Parts: sequence; structure tokens; C-alpha cells
Amino acid sequence: MDSSPESTLRLTSVVAVSREAYALKAPARYTVSAVFSRRVNPAEARSIQGPTMHARLEELGYGHVSLVIDDRRLKIVNTNLEELKSGMASVIGSLVRETSDQMRLEQEQRDEAALVKSKADDARGKEIEALAHEITFD
Repeated sequence: MDSSPESTLRLTSVVAVSREAYALKAPARYTVSAVFSRRVNPAEARSIQGPTMHARLEELGYGHVSLVIDDRRLKIVNTNLEELKSGMASVIGSLVRETSDQMRLEQEQRDEAALVKSKADDARGKEIEALAHEITFD
């Protein structure tokens, strides 16, 4: 599995279930943690925990769920294992991958724009230096 910062962020497995789920009279909903395939970058974290992601979850019928990033874990708050198994895990997994791919595309576009600007600035600097060297005060 590619865990480089450039790889698409994915959720790999459930790594923890809140203790309350183990109680004889467990609540209907609790927190389930899943592990990410790599560290989450700040832009991905803002997007995954942000209002746009929550709105997407709400559109898909999961508006009661909150996503909270804790290091390399995603805490899926106010859910249960049955709900995750019956389709929500696939939905969240797809949304995380889409977010990661979108963030990478936006970063690549910013990098390309910065490179184009840098090249243009260098060319202009060389042009100005050449012109300045042509000036004499004889």
C-alpha cells in the first residue's frame, strides 16, 4: 500500500469501537474509529471535517453522523457497526477518496501556476538585466 503524501487517502479498517457499544444495554449509536492509509494533510482534514462533507452525508441520508479526525484515525460519531456494514462505510470511504483526489488536483494546479509564474518572473528578470547591460553613459 502506498503511504506517500501523494497517494490517495483511504480508510483501511475499523480499529476501535467505543466502550459503550460493549455494554449489555448498548446505545443505538456510538463512535466507531477507522484508520487512514496515511497521515491526513491539513487541507484534507478541513474538508473531511467541514460543512461541505457534512452536507454531502446529509444528502445521502447520514446527516446524524459527524466525522472527526484524530491523528491517523477517523472517528465516525453517532453511528453503529450495523449501519456502517449496510452501506455507510462505502459512502464514507468514497467521500474520503474523492476529497483526497480533489485536494491533490487543486494542489497540483497551484504548483503549476506557481511554476509558470516563477518562469515568467525569471524570464522578465533576465530581460531587464540584459537591457540594463546595454545602457552606457558615454
